[in-house]
Amino acid sequence: MDEFSKLAEQYTPMIHSIIRTLGIYKNKEEFFQIGLIGLWEAEAKFNPEMGKFFTYAYSTVKGKILNELRKEHGFETRHTPLDLETGDVINRMITLDEPLQLENLQTYCDGLTKHQADWLLLTFQEGKSLPEIASKLGVSVAAVKSWRQSALKKLRKNPELFWD
Repeated sequence: MDEFSKLAEQYTPMIHSIIRTLGIYKNKEEFFQIGLIGLWEAEAKFNPEMGKFFTYAYSTVKGKILNELRKEHGFETRHTPLDLETGDVINRMITLDEPLQLENLQTYCDGLTKHQADWLLLTFQEGKSLPEIASKLGVSVAAVKSWRQSALKKLRKNPELFWD
């Protein structure tokens, strides 16, 4: 057995303890591997004059795991998937047998405000993104997002539009 394997075996309970104290319940194996990487880094950078190895290893491993938790949280915050209802509305609109021609899209615009209809037509007919729509209409992206949200709410209330 090489030197790091012995060290990893010795500090495995510590890594599991850190994972438990941080309340990690998903991807435990992944975080255990990150803990092992932190242990390896601690071994490589340890200076015996600065204190005990256990203390240094503990803080290095915990810091490494916390950094990964922060990265995951940031990713999840920036990349939230569409909720199921919104996805269903869009999927029904996209997967119609007929292409989304102007006449077809006009039927979905019934009951929508002018701005909501603009969002729908520019999104599904021209394939424009929110910033492109905002730029084209001279409004903020937040305004276009608001139109989208309220349009989707109205469309969800009228599911019969999708099942003709």
